[in-house]
Amino acid sequence: MKGMKELPEPFLANNCISTLPNSFSDMVCLKKLNLSHNQIVHIPTCIYSMKSLVFLHLAGNRLENIADKIEQLVNLKILIVEGNAIHILPKALCSLTCLELLNVDFNDIQNVPTELYLLRRLKRLACHPLDKGLHIIHNPLLKPLLEVLNGGLHALFNYLKSM
Repeated sequence: MKGMKELPEPFLANNCISTLPNSFSDMVCLKKLNLSHNQIVHIPTCIYSMKSLVFLHLAGNRLENIADKIEQLVNLKILIVEGNAIHILPKALCSLTCLELLNVDFNDIQNVPTELYLLRRLKRLACHPLDKGLHIIHNPLLKPLLEVLNGGLHALFNYLKSM
């Protein structure tokens, strides 16, 4: 609506939060949500109703997976889930074609979905926390091999396309 102020971004980091109330699903205009360094085991269901989210920060929680519902966040440009216990990246993540930064560093990921190459806005393998791109090297990857990652994001995408 014209003249309406943008909603303030709730800062919920470092609060020992394990979930969010369902009423948060009413925050459909929210663009940024920082839930880092809490006690979250599963991404709260209400987040998938926040279709305007462009930034979701869930680093330093207790996440073991990312639900397929993540594909509902079609406007997401930045997803940070580093420092969790994620084992598998869902194929649904690859439908978030607006992603410019995907940080899955320091998890327990052994394989990546072959469709990862669809995330064309990820421009490079990133090392510095503020860099855009794909942050993935600090995982016990079996596929793709570390040698492929050493060739950069282009080499990774070519590897995945050939599978």
